[in-house]
Amino acid sequence: AAADLVVLPGSKSTVADLAWLRETGLADAVLAHAAAGKPLLGICGGFQMLARSIHDPVESRLGTVPGLGLLPLEIGFEQRKTVRQSVGTVAPDLPVRGYEIHHGYVSSADPTVAPLITCADGSGEGMVLGAVSGTHWHGAFESDGFRRRFLTEAARLAGRHGFRVAADTSFAAVRERSLDVLGDLVEEHLDTDALWRLIESGPPPGLPFIPPGAPPG
Repeated sequence: AAADLVVLPGSKSTVADLAWLRETGLADAVLAHAAAGKPLLGICGGFQMLARSIHDPVESRLGTVPGLGLLPLEIGFEQRKTVRQSVGTVAPDLPVRGYEIHHGYVSSADPTVAPLITCADGSGEGMVLGAVSGTHWHGAFESDGFRRRFLTEAARLAGRHGFRVAADTSFAAVRERSLDVLGDLVEEHLDTDALWRLIESGPPPGLPFIPPGAPPG
């Protein structure tokens, strides 16, 4: 209830997870958060939950179910999954990159409501209505400029007027440092020669096969 920003993350089971939100009372908390004018963001499946309705004959096969109704759009599902890298900008000129992997798509939307992102081909992606926004793109917050602007605006909407976003945080540098730490741990604690032999030649012959879930002993 005291959150400044609520994020509904991606899901492989949008309709089922939306039902879980309702069963647990979290959906009511999300609606109350939005009604208070505080920022709410949906990513992929979370974006789909914000719609007026969701027509899903693919994942849940439950047909049409009501969404949270916080964005003026409808979501449909199709058998073919969208899988692609995406690039675009956020007004006026901040570059943003992401990737998409989803069955759901925006089947209809209010054309007067602004998109969150403008794609490279000029089409709109996602939606922003007051403090509520959403996108099908994963990874957009890896774009430093977009993340800083979004968090600055989210803090303003949440009334955190003393908030100042860190201007020098680089996601790419943080990720590179994390990979370096992981690489150092592998080198220090694992038999890398044995790993290379497994990669190049596979497991040695004659090893016993232990099926998943087999009891010890």
